[in-house]
Amino acid sequence: MKFEEMYNGMNLQKLEEKLQHITFQLELPFSNLVEEIYEGNSKGILILFMDQIKTEARTQWSDIKNIFITIIVIILISAIFATFKDAFQNAQIAEISFYINYLLLSVIFINLFGNILEVGENSLKNIKEFMSIFFPTFFLVIGSTWGIGTGLVYYQLAGGVIYLVEWCLLSLLLPAIGAYMLFVLMNGVWEEERLTFLLELFQKGLKFILKLLLGILTGASMIQSMIVPIIDRIKGESLYKAVEAIPGIGEVAEGTLRIWLGSAVLIKNSIGVAGCILLVFLCMNPIVKIALVGGLFKFTAAVLSVVGDKKMINCTNQVGDGVFLILQTVGYGMLFFIVLIAMTIYTTSGGI
Repeated sequence: MKFEEMYNGMNLQKLEEKLQHITFQLELPFSNLVEEIYEGNSKGILILFMDQIKTEARTQWSDIKNIFITIIVIILISAIFATFKDAFQNAQIAEISFYINYLLLSVIFINLFGNILEVGENSLKNIKEFMSIFFPTFFLVIGSTWGIGTGLVYYQLAGGVIYLVEWCLLSLLLPAIGAYMLFVLMNGVWEEERLTFLLELFQKGLKFILKLLLGILTGASMIQSMIVPIIDRIKGESLYKAVEAIPGIGEVAEGTLRIWLGSAVLIKNSIGVAGCILLVFLCMNPIVKIALVGGLFKFTAAVLSVVGDKKMINCTNQVGDGVFLILQTVGYGMLFFIVLIAMTIYTTSGGI
C-alpha cells in the first residue's frame, strides 16, 4: 500500500501546521521526514544534523570567545599580583587586588551563567510545548492502529512526564543549580574553601535525582507495556479470526487486513521516530551552546591551573561543573520523551 494514501488517511495536517516552525528550520516538511524514515533513508537526515552542529558551534564560538579571553586576562593579572605580593610593603594591597579581580570575575561568571541558565530553561519549555503538540496526535495514531486502550494509557503516561518536566526540572532542579552557582562564588571568598564538600554533595544529589526520574519513567513504561498492549493484541487477534471466518473471502480479507495494519504500524513507528528527530533538532542549538560554554570553562581552568590563583581556578572549574549540570538537566528532559516514544514504539510493534 502506498505511503501517501496511508499517511493522508491519518489526518495529520493539523500536526504538520503546528510543527511547521521546527520543520522549516530543518528544511524538510514533517510528511517528507516521515517518508524518509519509512523508506529507510537516514543519510540525508544525518547530514542535516551534522551541518546544524557545525553552524551552531561556529556561531556560539564567535559570540563567547571575547568573554573567555577576558576571563583568562583577569586570572593572569591576579596570578601576577600573587607572584609579586612580597614586593608590596603592605600585604593588604595584594589581597585587595585579588578581591577586586575576583569581583570582576564573579560578575562575568554570574552574567554568563545566568544566560546559560535561561537557555536551559527555554529549552525545557520548548520541549514541553513540542511534546504537548506531538503526543495527542501520536497516541491517536496508536489507538487507530493498535487499540484505543494502549493509546489512552500511554497518553496518560505522557501527561505525567510533561508534568514531571514542568514541575521537577523547571521548578526544582534549575533553581537548585542557580543556588549551586552562588555557593561556588561564596566558596572562593574563603581561604579554606569551606563549601567544597557541600558543592560535591550538591552535584551528586542533582545527578541522582535525574537518574532516579529516568529510572521511574522507564520502570513505569515497562510495567504498562506488560499489560495493556497484550489486551489490545488479544482483541486484534479476535478481529482477525472473525474476518477469517467470513465464507469465501475470509482468508483473503484476513491477509489484506494484516497487510494494511502492518503498513499502518510502520507509518506509526516512522511518525514516532520523526518526533524523536524533531525533538533532538529542537534541542540541538541550546545543547551545543551549553556544552561549548561548559567545555571552555573546563579548558580555561585546566590550562591556567599551572600559573593561576588556586581559588580562581577552582571557581572557574566549578562554574564549568554547574554549566554541565544544566546540560544534563536539558539532556535528561529530552531523554525522558525519547525513552517514552521508543518504549511505546517497541511495545506496539509486535503481533500484527
